[in-house]
Amino acid sequence: MTLDALLGAILFDELQDVDAAHAAIPVKCTAGLFHASAAIIEPIQKDRVAFIAALRPQHSIDPDLILKNKKGGLHRKFDNAFTNVLNAYPMLTAPALTWYVEGDADKIERLLSPVEFVGKRRASGFGQIRSWGFDTDELNGIEGVFGEPLRPVPVAMFSGDTSHPVVDAAWRPAYWKAEHRAACYAPSFI
Repeated sequence: MTLDALLGAILFDELQDVDAAHAAIPVKCTAGLFHASAAIIEPIQKDRVAFIAALRPQHSIDPDLILKNKKGGLHRKFDNAFTNVLNAYPMLTAPALTWYVEGDADKIERLLSPVEFVGKRRASGFGQIRSWGFDTDELNGIEGVFGEPLRPVPVAMFSGDTSHPVVDAAWRPAYWKAEHRAACYAPSFI
């Protein structure tokens, strides 16, 4: 998760407009690339956690998208109104989550201070933030001290150490849009 994505989500909750939220992100932006790193996590424990979730096929997903049985009907696990699905997620316990960013420190602090949880399964109590701390640093959110990418950066826009992997990645908001994907240098911690 890049810091601009988190800030954009917070601003969307306030503004209820995707374009306005992205335009209001208080981070330096060069040709659509925000100067904000991906989250850097140094876990002290790696584990897995399982959840059972209720899936309502007639309401949650289009039944035409579900694989049919040999008779052309929905598979028996999807033919009733409620179905439980077991999901497993990786769980990382970390003493700190770090982002590097170039932007308006006061506005960023105002937006982040009320945030109490980040990541998947927040509503289940995971991803709790104990406290926020804000320090000044010389890193611009794009390249680290050794020229390593701190976030996905399109190959044509990256001026750092090109020995890092090139992957297909979303590099600008809205991150879910396919047209915002490109061949990017990406950090190894993603």
